[in-house]
Amino acid sequence: MYRFLCMLLLACLAGASLYGADKEKADRCQHFIQQGNRLLWRYEPTQAWEQYHQARLIALELEDDYLYAHALQGLGQAIWYTGRFHEAADTVRLAVKYFRRARAKMDQATALRILSNIYDDIGDYESAFKTTTEGLELYKGSKNNFNYVLSLTQMGALYRSMGDFETALAYYRKAEQLGPTRAEYPYRELYHRMGELYAAMGHTKEAKEFYARALEGNAGRKLVRMRLGNLYLQEKNYDLAFRYFDSLHKEARRITDINIIIGSMLGLGRVYLVRHQLDSALKMAYGSLEHSSQGGARQPRQQAYELLAAIYEEKGEDGKALAYHKQQEALKDSIITDNFRRKMFSFRQEAEAERLKGQRNVLVLCIAGVCILALFAFFIISLRYKNENLSLQQRAAELEMKSLRAQMNPHFIFNCLSSINHFILNEESDKASEYLTRFSRLIRTVLVNAGKTTITLEEELDMLRLYLNMEQLRFKEAFDYSIEFEPGVEPSMIFVPSFILQPFCENAIWHGLLHKDGKGRLNIHFSMKNDVLVCIIKDNGIGRERAASYKSAPVEKVASFGNRLSAERLALFNDDQSGASFITEDIRDNKGDIAGTSVILKIKNKQVHD
Repeated sequence: MYRFLCMLLLACLAGASLYGADKEKADRCQHFIQQGNRLLWRYEPTQAWEQYHQARLIALELEDDYLYAHALQGLGQAIWYTGRFHEAADTVRLAVKYFRRARAKMDQATALRILSNIYDDIGDYESAFKTTTEGLELYKGSKNNFNYVLSLTQMGALYRSMGDFETALAYYRKAEQLGPTRAEYPYRELYHRMGELYAAMGHTKEAKEFYARALEGNAGRKLVRMRLGNLYLQEKNYDLAFRYFDSLHKEARRITDINIIIGSMLGLGRVYLVRHQLDSALKMAYGSLEHSSQGGARQPRQQAYELLAAIYEEKGEDGKALAYHKQQEALKDSIITDNFRRKMFSFRQEAEAERLKGQRNVLVLCIAGVCILALFAFFIISLRYKNENLSLQQRAAELEMKSLRAQMNPHFIFNCLSSINHFILNEESDKASEYLTRFSRLIRTVLVNAGKTTITLEEELDMLRLYLNMEQLRFKEAFDYSIEFEPGVEPSMIFVPSFILQPFCENAIWHGLLHKDGKGRLNIHFSMKNDVLVCIIKDNGIGRERAASYKSAPVEKVASFGNRLSAERLALFNDDQSGASFITEDIRDNKGDIAGTSVILKIKNKQVHD
C-alpha cells in the first residue's frame, strides 16, 4: 500500500511538471502571436510572418487546434499583405478549418471575414459572398459588435463592387445601427467603405466627409488616402491627386506594401498621362502591371492594360494601343464571367432569405438567362477570330464584337438582375414579371441578330424599344422617349449595322438624363437625305461638360476609344475613308445655356441584307 501511494505521488508530480512545461509553451505561443499582431498592425508583414511561424511550430507540438488556427490566420494575413493572394487564401481557409475543430465560433467568423477580403482581391466573388454569408450566420445572436460590423461592411462592399448601390447602402446602414465605437477600426472601415460608395455614385462632397471619418484615429491610413487621391483624380484636381499618389508610392516602397504600390503607380500613371509626360506614365503603368501580375490580382492588371492602351493611343502607336486594349478586353471577359456568378449567387441568397412568392421560377429563368449569355459570349469570341487571316474581315469582326459587348453592357445586365431582385423583395411581383419578360425578350433579340452584320432598321428599333422600356421601368419613368420618322423612311426596307443605336441612347440616359433635375426627354428622329439615313438622337440632359465631371473613368482619353469604335464601324459600313460618321453637339437654349446634347449619325442606305 505504501509503495502504491509513493508511485501515485510520483505520477502526480510528473504530470504537474508536464503541465507546467505545456503551459510555458502555450504562453510562448501566445506571445509570438501577439508580437505578430503588433508587427502586422505596423505593416511589417515579413517580420510578422516570422513570429506567426514560430507560434505555428509550438502549437503543432502542443497539438492545440485553437492556437494553431490563430497562428495560421496570422500567417495568411502576413502573406496577403505581401501580395501573394492565392497562398494567403489557402492559409486562412486552413485556419477556418482548425477554428471549427476547436469550436471557436467567433474566431471562425473573424477568419471567414478575412478570407472574404482576400477572395475579393483575387476576384473570386462567389467565394467572397459565401464566406461573408457564413460569417454573418455565425454572428447571429452574438454581442460581438466589433466583427459583426466588419462583416456587414464587407457584404456591403461586395454589393458596391458589382454596382448594386442600394443593397450596399442597406448593409452599411445596418452596420451603422450597431453603433461602432468612434475612431476604432470597425468605425473607420465602415466609413471608408461608405466613402467608396458615394464616390462611385458621383457624390464627391459626401464621399470626402465619410473619408474624413475613416481617418479618425489613424490619419495616415494609406488605403483611405489612396481613395482620396482617386477622388481628386475624378474631380480633375490633378495636382492634389499627384501629391496623394506620390507620397503613398514613396511610403509603400519603404515597407513593400504591394497593394498600395500597385494603386499609387496606377494613379501616378494616369496623372502623368494627363500631363503628357508619357515616358513617366509608361514606367508607372508597366510597374503596376508587373506587381499585379505577380500577385494574381486581376482587377489592377486590367486597369494597367487599360492605362497602357490609353498611353500608346496618345503616343500615336495604334498597334500597341490595340494590342493592350485586346488584353484588357480578354481579362475583362473573365472578370465579367465571375461577376455573373457573383450576381447570381447574391440573387439566390436574397431571394431564398425572403421566401417570397414565385422565387423558384424567377431564379430558374435568371440562371437560364445567364447560361444563354454565356453561350452568346462564346459565340461572339468565336466570331472575333473566325476570319483571322483576312485583315479587313478581322477588323470588321472585332468592331462587331466590341459593339455587341457595348450593347449588352455588363453593368446593365447586373442592374437588370438587381431590379428584378428589388421588385421581388418589395413584393411587386407584377413588375418583377414584366421586367423579367422584357429582359428575356431583349436577350433573345440579341441572340437572333448576333450573326448578322446588318439588320433592318425595324429590327434595330424593336431591340432599342425593349432596352428603353426596361430603363424607364427601372428608373421609375424618370424620362420619356419618342421615335419619329420623316415621310419616305421605311424601317423595314432600310438596313443598318447591327446594334448601332443603343450605345448612343445609353450614353444619353446615363450621362445626360439621370443627372438632370426633373423629367428627362429623349428624342430619336430619322430622315432620308440623298440616299443616306440621318438619325438625330437628342436629349434635354445636363450636357457634355457637366456629364464629364460625374464620370469615374481614369482619363477621358480612355473613354474616347468607344467613340472611335463607333466611328470605325460606321465608316466601314459607309465605305467612307474620312470616318466622318457621326457628330456630337451641345444644344443651347435662347439664353445660350446648355440645354442638352445632340448626336447626328449618317448611315448609307444599303438595300442588300448581309
